[in-house]
Amino acid sequence: MSQYMIDNRPAPIDWELKGETARAVQNAKNLIMLRMGELPFGRLRGIDQSLFDLPEVELKARLMAEVDMALMWEPDAEAVSADCKILPGGAALVEAVIEIGIEEGR
Repeated sequence: MSQYMIDNRPAPIDWELKGETARAVQNAKNLIMLRMGELPFGRLRGIDQSLFDLPEVELKARLMAEVDMALMWEPDAEAVSADCKILPGGAALVEAVIEIGIEEGR
C-alpha cells in the first residue's frame, strides 16, 4: 500500500488520469475539497465547515474523524493522518496523508 499527501487546495480535475491508484488519490482529494451540503444529492459528503470555527486544539482533535468520514465514499483510500492550518484571511488548509489499498500496476 502506498501513502500520498493530499490537501483541499483547489485544483482542476485531470480527466485523463491513467491507473486506478491515481484516480483514487484524485477522488480522495476531491472529497476533502467538498464542503458538507455542497453536493445536491450527497449532502453528507465532504468536510463540515463549522469545524473551522472551533478553537485550534478542538479542531485538530476532531479533524481526523471528519476526514475519515469524508473518505468513506472512496473505498480504496484510508486516512492515516490529518492536520489543518488557518491561513491569513481565515481560509482553512486541510492536509491529509492517505493510504491507497490498490495493488500497484493497476
